[in-house]
Amino acid sequence: MKKDNQFTNSNWEEENLQGPRKMNKKKIILATIVACILLTIIVIAVMYATNENFRNRMDTYVLMKSVQENNLPYISLEEDKNYEIYAMDQYIAVLNQNELSFYTSTGKKEATQTVEITTPLVESNGKYMVLADKEKQQIYVFSGTNKQWETKLEGNISRVQINQNGYVAVVLTGTAYKSVIQIYNTEGKQLFTTYLSKSMATDIEISKDNQYLSFVEVDTSGTLLQTYIKTISISKAQEDPDSIIYTYTAPTNSINTKIKYQTGNKLVCMYNNEIHVMYEGKDETITTLKDSENKFADINLEKHIVKIIEKNVLLSAQTKVEIINIDSKTTSSYTVQGTVKELYTRNDTTAINLGSEVCFIGNNGWLKKKYTSTQEIKKIIICNNFAGIVYRDKIELVSL
Repeated sequence: MKKDNQFTNSNWEEENLQGPRKMNKKKIILATIVACILLTIIVIAVMYATNENFRNRMDTYVLMKSVQENNLPYISLEEDKNYEIYAMDQYIAVLNQNELSFYTSTGKKEATQTVEITTPLVESNGKYMVLADKEKQQIYVFSGTNKQWETKLEGNISRVQINQNGYVAVVLTGTAYKSVIQIYNTEGKQLFTTYLSKSMATDIEISKDNQYLSFVEVDTSGTLLQTYIKTISISKAQEDPDSIIYTYTAPTNSINTKIKYQTGNKLVCMYNNEIHVMYEGKDETITTLKDSENKFADINLEKHIVKIIEKNVLLSAQTKVEIINIDSKTTSSYTVQGTVKELYTRNDTTAINLGSEVCFIGNNGWLKKKYTSTQEIKKIIICNNFAGIVYRDKIELVSL
């Protein structure tokens, strides 16, 4: 009896010893498989982030980022009518004969507003859009599809700008002064007016927090043109419109083409040969532009600028899109074969038109979507998370 008990206990111990061994072996196999999968994912992710050729192949054959004409939702246009087409945050706005219609990313007409415009002058920022009659007096401001306010101004409107909060800046000519700058809040209340008697305002920009107005001033009183970028405190200007807190002098032989406020009230200034960032009285060069290489550049991206570098490699044209972070100064790039016809930018998207192909690129230098066309593209509109490819008879809608 004692021997039987010893034998039984021995078998029980052996079975319990073998059980965990078998279980541990299964766990080891499963852990090895999981580790291999994770390692593969990490390797692919690293290669996708660092190897442009590998990333292009993944975009084309695995992620299927390519779309073609005639396979997408669209907005119909009549070929014999003259349309003006603009981008907003969630809508594409189509102007035709004083009728402004708003369309969603699926091509649905959401709303229509009546306006009186001869020569449209348009700027949009987020959900806000300002629509003015160039060289005339009428101005409209929209919040989404709703008309926020409208008025007639004294003078001829030469330039408008609106920030993401709905504050509007207007440059007027045709008065006793060379230029008159007016600022309006979201409700359409005029906050202050700045008069320039001997110079012209060629560009204007309101900061994202409604604190500052910057404008490009071209002084024509001397024998040589001199360009300045001046900044006004909006709160102080309501007491003293001539109060300038910062003045930046343009570099010699540089012609200003555009200014843009970025995050943190950093003012980006693009000249014909350089791009600068101006902040709290300091002026820093971010990159240089060369006529022989950089046919296109823009400062309209969020926290980034972009420039196009074109080179001939082995008898073929090659285009490199460089996207530069204005804070870290790091550069992301995307390379395509071909010559850029047009460049469009908005928020975190750069669109390059190569003729029969459009590449939509993110600020990280990665492809968002590639669109192939069978006919000539008239224009590209970039909205929030989608874009419009404009033809004579339609606008094809591409999700981003």
